[in-house]
Amino acid sequence: MEDCKKIWNELSIGISNNISTISYDMWFTSLEPLTVAYNKLIIVAKLKSTKQAINNNYRDLILNEIKKLNYSYITDFVIITPDEISVYENQIQEDKEELTKESIDSKSFFNSDFTFDKFVVGQSNQIVYAAAKAISNQPGTLHNPLFIYGGVGLGKTHIMHAIGNEILKNNKKAKIIYCTTEQFVNDFIDSIKNNKDNEQNRRFREKYRNVDILMLDDIQFLAGKTGTQEALFHTFNDLYQFKKQIILSSDRHPKELTFLEERLQSRFASGLTVDISTPDLETRIAILQKKAFYKNVNLPIEVVYFIAEKIDSNIRELEGALQKVIFYCQLLGKEPDNIDIIKEALKDDIDVTTHILSMDTIVDATCSYFNVKKQDIIGKKKLKQIVMARQIAIYLIYDMMGVPLATIGSYFGGKDHTTIIYARDKIEELIKSDNLVNNQIKDIRNMIQKR
Repeated sequence: MEDCKKIWNELSIGISNNISTISYDMWFTSLEPLTVAYNKLIIVAKLKSTKQAINNNYRDLILNEIKKLNYSYITDFVIITPDEISVYENQIQEDKEELTKESIDSKSFFNSDFTFDKFVVGQSNQIVYAAAKAISNQPGTLHNPLFIYGGVGLGKTHIMHAIGNEILKNNKKAKIIYCTTEQFVNDFIDSIKNNKDNEQNRRFREKYRNVDILMLDDIQFLAGKTGTQEALFHTFNDLYQFKKQIILSSDRHPKELTFLEERLQSRFASGLTVDISTPDLETRIAILQKKAFYKNVNLPIEVVYFIAEKIDSNIRELEGALQKVIFYCQLLGKEPDNIDIIKEALKDDIDVTTHILSMDTIVDATCSYFNVKKQDIIGKKKLKQIVMARQIAIYLIYDMMGVPLATIGSYFGGKDHTTIIYARDKIEELIKSDNLVNNQIKDIRNMIQKR
C-alpha cells in the first residue's frame, strides 16, 4: 500500500544516515515494504541470509528509527521471505481498507522487548524499578503521579513500556495511553485548528481522559507551549480526581522545569519523583551480559569489562557498542573473544590507546611478584605463599576493576562468593595493620600499571 512505501522511504533515510554506504547497499537496498500488520511494519527480504543479518545486526537501529517517525500504530517490524507472505494474507486484505483515525487513536502499543525481565536493575535505577513494579500491580492507588527523570538513554522509555506491558498482561481490558509529549502537543493543535470544530475538541478530551493510565514521555518538550500546558493541567486534574494512574518522564526534576506553569510543576511533584542515573560499572557489565545472552553471543568477561569500562555514558550507547562489536566480528567471521578485535570494532567510539586492565593482567603480575604459577593461583592448592598470592589477586581485581564477586569466583575455579568476600576482607584488614602486605600491594599495583 502507498502509505507503507512512504513509511519505508522515511525509515530508509534514517537508517542510511547511521550506517556505511557499503552496509546499506549490501543489506537494505533489496528490501521491499509489504504492509502494516499486527502493529508491525512487514518487510520482505529476498534471501534468508539477508533476513538473518538484519535481525542479528540492525534490529535496534530500525526500532529506534521507527520510534523517531512517531507513527503511533507502528511499534515494531518483521522481516519475512517471499515464502512467508501467505501468513499475512488475511491481514494484508484488511489493510487495504483505510484505517480510520479513531481506530488508531483508541490504542497504545508497547515494545514487547521492553519488559521488567529485560530491565537490568542496579544502584542507579533500583528505586524507579521498585516503584514501577508497584504501580503495575496496583495502578492508580500507589505513587500517583509517578515522575521519572534522568538523562538520555538511561532507560526511562524502557521502564514506561515495561509498566504498560505488565498492566496489560494482568488486565487486557485496561485502557492505556502512552505517547510522547510531542504527540500530545500535535493532538492538541489539531483539536484547535478550527475553533468551530467541537467534534475535534471532544475527541481530544475523550482520548486523553477516558483512560485508566496516561503516560507522557519527555515532558520537557512542553516548553513555550502555554495552550498545551493548560490542556494538560485540566487533563491531569480530571484523571487524578478519578484515581487514574499518571506517569510522566523528563530529562530533569520537576523543580527544574521552570518554563512550566507553577501549578503544573506542583502537581508533577505531588506524587513520587524518582531518578535514573548513569549506571555504575557493575550494572553496565550486567547489562552487556544480559544483552549478549538475548542475542545468543558468548562474550568473555574481559571483553565485557573492556566495553563496560570504555562506554560509561548511557545504556543506549552501551547497546550500540555491543551491536557494533557483534556485527564487526560476524563480518570478519571471528568470535568476539579478542581485545584487539574489540578495539578495532570500537575505534571510532572509544580511546583505545589507554592501558587495558583485565583479570589476567592482575593475576599475571601477582604470579610474577610471588614467583608462583598461574594454574596454582587460580586452582585449589593451599600452600601459604599461593594462598596469600591468590587472596591479594582477588582483592586487587575487586578493588581495581569492580568486577562482580560471582564473576571473580568463576575465574578462580568456581569458588563461591563467601570465599571471595573472605579473601577481599582479609587483605583489606592486613593493609591497615601489616606494612609488608601494604607494600606488596603497592608493588604489584606499580607492576600492573607498567604492563
